[in-house]
Amino acid sequence: MQYRSKGGFESALSATQYALLSIGVAGIAWNLLKPGGWLYWLVAVIADNRPASFYYLALAATGLLAGALWLNQAKPGAIVNFLTFACAFAGTYFILRLLLSL
Repeated sequence: MQYRSKGGFESALSATQYALLSIGVAGIAWNLLKPGGWLYWLVAVIADNRPASFYYLALAATGLLAGALWLNQAKPGAIVNFLTFACAFAGTYFILRLLLSL
């Protein structure tokens, strides 16, 4: 096993990816937990349509689990890479949305 130090470009890329990942996680958490956010909306939908929404919620959870298992069988570690990409994309989206409102 060889160890090597990161170059300037790799260090900048890693720092940018970590920053976007952190902003994405914070943005997703904010939109999930803020008043009127996704979590409150989901609870309201479940409360309004009790029997059908429980079935849809169970179906969505089963689909997410099946997709995660399928990705993990296709390539181990693919879930981590996908979540990193999704959170970095969300971070870019939240930054642009905040900048466009100025």
